[in-house]
Amino acid sequence: MSIAPTMQNIAARAGPGPGFEFLVYKPKVLPAIVYSARQTIYNKPGDEALYGIVKRELEAMNWIQRIAWKNTSKAQQTYEYSFATSLKIIQGDEISMGFNMGASYEGMSMGFEFGTKTFKNTETTQSTTITVKVNVPPQSQVVFYQKRYDFRDNTTFVVDAWGQEWNVGPFGGYSPLTTKTSTTQIMAEEYFTSTKPLANGPGKMAVKTVTAAPVAATTRKRENVTERAKSFIASLKI
Repeated sequence: MSIAPTMQNIAARAGPGPGFEFLVYKPKVLPAIVYSARQTIYNKPGDEALYGIVKRELEAMNWIQRIAWKNTSKAQQTYEYSFATSLKIIQGDEISMGFNMGASYEGMSMGFEFGTKTFKNTETTQSTTITVKVNVPPQSQVVFYQKRYDFRDNTTFVVDAWGQEWNVGPFGGYSPLTTKTSTTQIMAEEYFTSTKPLANGPGKMAVKTVTAAPVAATTRKRENVTERAKSFIASLKI
């Protein structure tokens, strides 16, 4: 899917501002949990169910350089440039056999000191191409950046069986809970142009965190959960 080109010309920033000073920004306090929820993996009423308890951490916010123009002439030049949005699960995409991890990002909002970000369907479940026109003043250069968000999802598991809920522990014990880790990168619709390259950083940013979704009150060793739960968790390569 693509959207119509942006018809207004884009003016380059002459100098950095908050959130536009470094190539990489990282949370001041870790872990920066920005989303947490219970996802249903399967549910057979009256028999058993398996849930994934997702804790999503924002790892970094990046400005990715896509292209640069240098105008050595004495007249302003205008360039047209297209870039795409995308969501890619870089590691641990096996979790999608249980629920749609990518779809869980659609509509997700998070707050940080530079504002609030809400992810659109055109940044998560669909890929969109955006076209803009960029003005490059005479005797100058302009660098075009697109924003990328890096996330880490840690998913633990709760089995509903034998009349109650149980966390899935490790083999032979009860802690730490069996966990599937996934990493995701979102190339967002956000972009800007600058007449100067950004510093490497990393810069630090305050992030508004959320409370983790609750787990069960009791834990079972992994080898003692239901056969169906054991089989599914084994299929995740953990």
